[in-house]
Amino acid sequence: MAAGRGGTGRLGRDAYLLCFSAFFADLGYQGVAALFPLLLVMHLHATLVEFGLATAVAFGGGAFFAYLGGLAGDRFDKKRIAIIGNSLIPLMALSGVARVPAVAAALFALGWWARYFRSPARRAMLVEVTSPESRALAFGTLHALDIAGGMLSAFAVLLCLATGVPLGTILLLAIVPLAVSTALLWFVRRETVYAAVTPRDGAGRTARGDHALLTALLAAATLYGFSFYNLGFPILTAAGGRATRPGFEAGVFAYMVYLGVSACSGYVLGRRRGGAARWLWSLGYLPSALGSCAIALCALRHAPEPALYLAVGLLGLGMGAVETFEPTLVSSLVEHRRLTRGMGFLSVSRSLGQFLSNLAMGALFTVGPAVPYFYAFASAALATIVLGVASRRRASDPGDPGE
Repeated sequence: MAAGRGGTGRLGRDAYLLCFSAFFADLGYQGVAALFPLLLVMHLHATLVEFGLATAVAFGGGAFFAYLGGLAGDRFDKKRIAIIGNSLIPLMALSGVARVPAVAAALFALGWWARYFRSPARRAMLVEVTSPESRALAFGTLHALDIAGGMLSAFAVLLCLATGVPLGTILLLAIVPLAVSTALLWFVRRETVYAAVTPRDGAGRTARGDHALLTALLAAATLYGFSFYNLGFPILTAAGGRATRPGFEAGVFAYMVYLGVSACSGYVLGRRRGGAARWLWSLGYLPSALGSCAIALCALRHAPEPALYLAVGLLGLGMGAVETFEPTLVSSLVEHRRLTRGMGFLSVSRSLGQFLSNLAMGALFTVGPAVPYFYAFASAALATIVLGVASRRRASDPGDPGE
């Protein structure tokens, strides 16, 4: 494979294959993610505490598998690792055939862990096949297609629910697009590999600044993870405890709003140049904090559904920015030979936060419907402060990639 020099400022064939693989992956498993809380709580009669525990295990265990995927991607072929992980995600869909909550939760967790195992290698591959000046565009496009697939998946779930298709059948249908997603990864050739933007050799002050900013980023990603509860909680809030088709449809529509805003924001923000750290805290972590606060106020005041959907849209805006600028910033701060590991550490930071977040959300719901969202607001606000302060300090360095 030849090392690329320079760049065209646009995406190539391999980058689009990786992005469309993400599209079909989300076309499959996001519908499962939308239905899983409804399946577990309203169909299999698990409690909210049990749902919080199930999602905490899925997300928290993902930290270990993201770390393994990062190590494996640096030691072995990234494409092979991505394919192995991607091919095991359909285990999530088998949760639809379970008859007891524990089995459904275990199958969901296994598929989710496979997703985490795959993600660092896929992100590192996208960096390798994209010129440095196009990486924000690449990750923005990846996220936009990723979430567009998820939105279509949620829309398909709505149609199936409206026409009376059983939950188990809907979940099993997710296997088809997931198989297409894995097949697309096989066609990635990596004929041109671009050198990554890494800490500058011989520039001690700049290298120290990179390390400090990376440390702040991982700390902020963990704090953001503490606020990043499974969207199953807003889905259940939107459903309003109605174990009926209208309740299910209201919950899935809230998920569609989240995914739609997230996809659009990822694509639009991916076209911005420079300032990755600044965009991350101002358009990523901060809107996420405000969205959680807005959902809490909606729950307290029993606001109408449109107000709740607007609050969920703020969460979507934040996620679009986070998924675009977090990996872009990592690609600028981590040495090329450790790139997959760096992406793995990013996933680890997020999933460790999510482990505690989902446990806390499930427990705090027993106190009151607004309390868990106020907790998430506080955590995301703290992530905003940590990265905002670090990026402003870093701005004094002329080689800064974050401002």
